[in-house]
Amino acid sequence: MIRALTVALGVTLATPGFAAPPPSTDLNSPMHAWFERQHSVAGQWCCDIADGHILSESDWRASGGGFEVRINGRWVPVPSHALRDPAGGPNPTGNAIVWYSVSGDLPTIFCFAPGWQF
Repeated sequence: MIRALTVALGVTLATPGFAAPPPSTDLNSPMHAWFERQHSVAGQWCCDIADGHILSESDWRASGGGFEVRINGRWVPVPSHALRDPAGGPNPTGNAIVWYSVSGDLPTIFCFAPGWQF
């Protein structure tokens, strides 16, 4: 009995959990498909472990030959390897997009698409 419970608990803990998308998300929309197929110029999936955030004009800027984005009120430099590969197709939002995750208070940027880049 204890062994069966241990095995069942182990399987439950080892099974990955998936978050449900927001209620208004159309998983069949062209925009959703576009987000899902984006890669950085280094070949990393943008949406693999990060969320895409559409930015306002005041939340990104060109700086010193690169870009910076404002995340949680702080300007963060975009690594050059995190630029979105334009082979992923035109940006349908017309705005800059950054894909990042935060661990503690340090954001990690996985992909970035300037607003004017398609």
